[in-house]
Amino acid sequence: MVRETRFGIESWGIYLVALLLFTFGIWDEQPQGFDGRWALFLQEMFRHGPSLFPTTYGQPYPDYPATATFFSYLFAQAFGAPNHLANILPTALASAGVLALLYRLLAPSGRTWALLAVLLTALTSQLLDKSRSVCLDQMVSLLCLGAFYLLHSGEQRGSRLRPLMVLPLFVLAFAIRGPLGLVEVCGVVCTYWLLGESRTQEARRILFKRVLGYGFSGLLLLAACWWLLLKLAYLSGGEAFVQQVYHMQVGGRLDESGEPFYFYFQLALYRYFPVVPLALATLWMLRRQVFRRHADPQLRLVLRLGACGLMILLGLSVPHFKRAYYILPMVPMFAAVAAYGLLMVRGRLDKVRSAYLWLVGLLPGLCILVLFVLKHSWHKHGYWPPVSMPLLIAIFVLLQLLALYCWRKTLGSFGRRLVLLSALALAAQWTLLVAVLNPAKDLQFDTQGFVSQVEQRRAAEHGPLVFFNLGQDTWAVRYMMNLDHDEQPLFVSGDAPGQLDTLPHGSWVIVARKDREKLQGTSLENQQPVYEGRLNDNPCLVFQLQ
Repeated sequence: MVRETRFGIESWGIYLVALLLFTFGIWDEQPQGFDGRWALFLQEMFRHGPSLFPTTYGQPYPDYPATATFFSYLFAQAFGAPNHLANILPTALASAGVLALLYRLLAPSGRTWALLAVLLTALTSQLLDKSRSVCLDQMVSLLCLGAFYLLHSGEQRGSRLRPLMVLPLFVLAFAIRGPLGLVEVCGVVCTYWLLGESRTQEARRILFKRVLGYGFSGLLLLAACWWLLLKLAYLSGGEAFVQQVYHMQVGGRLDESGEPFYFYFQLALYRYFPVVPLALATLWMLRRQVFRRHADPQLRLVLRLGACGLMILLGLSVPHFKRAYYILPMVPMFAAVAAYGLLMVRGRLDKVRSAYLWLVGLLPGLCILVLFVLKHSWHKHGYWPPVSMPLLIAIFVLLQLLALYCWRKTLGSFGRRLVLLSALALAAQWTLLVAVLNPAKDLQFDTQGFVSQVEQRRAAEHGPLVFFNLGQDTWAVRYMMNLDHDEQPLFVSGDAPGQLDTLPHGSWVIVARKDREKLQGTSLENQQPVYEGRLNDNPCLVFQLQ
């Protein structure tokens, strides 16, 4: 009991430290990338109250249920404003929960293994970046790992209730991520049982019964949740919106256009490095020990985690529609496998282990080199943030000296060396991200400057806002997220420039500089723009119809 209490306290400690890493320096910064869409979702819900689906321009948006936006809405109500921290806080809480739960899962088998797995998870650049933004897949990652933990701890304690507690997680995953979320969690549960006890005929019968039972339960819940989602979609926007929901959440993800099968394996070489390569190498080394898992509980745990991660990686590689963050739920599972390989597996992995040690041991010094390269590249474009180079260099030098010190002092403890060097490497990577990369991205993809200039002119001379050949779900969203009021802009297609001449006089038309040739034959052809600027790093022109 004392041991369990200690693991619980340590897990909470990891949770709080991780939450600080994922939220430090975030309050009311500009959303970047897809976060702009979520910022608009939150603003409209904050102004008008909760809805069944998030909204843009007052209309329901078909790609997601409103669950995640509602979580952000609750934090926005607590903060009194729909700022960026309120928007990303549900993701940050989920990401911190992933690290804490991973430690709690592995700590009974070895605290060094658990700590190294947590650090490898956090060192994954895609996960670290997405944990400081809005990412539904990180919430699904927590549910996948939570389902795995319930099954594993239920087996360890002989509990009949814990394995049944995964069923509500199926529903919650659907409520957050739609069909994809439920399928991922259900896949983890079925894969877990596939690698269960199978030495006797009776054990194989029970195993088959469990896999079939959970698979069939998942299918029934999927059908029920999908039916309910379509009913809610009909209430929100009628039959046309139902068709949009089907296309965005099912049909559009299964079409033939998109990325090749090996897309995620390419990402493993940089965005998911070093976790995925290390995990795949470890699984390859353990391939002949699959049948020994019955006599070795730790090996069985590793193989189950590896199989679940592999199921997510391969399963999501089949559809052509892919996004880099879809496979985030596999990261903590593969991190556990990779940590096991670094600590336990001998033979051909020795060279890989040495390469990893050199990488994390020298990473703070490499960050100094990256710092100079980035400053040389970004300073001439005006993207370099107002940071103190001497201070940053001093921090990285200190981290590098600590890494060298830890290397020398841990000659007799290989596991301790791995953990300490990985922790220092994470500190260097996090510092570079928070102090340089994110602020530089804010400067490069700034939208507030452009919007404030246009809105000042519109305040002086009122007129409709018009976007010419600019995406309603991309460029326009990045403009709208900076407004503190509702706006119903007009959209004119680049294929129908003649519509510009039918707009009311005084309309404010925003055009990408590259599309100016499309204005030929319209009243704006020879007119000079009243303002030129950059919106999300794209040169734009602003005209006022006379």
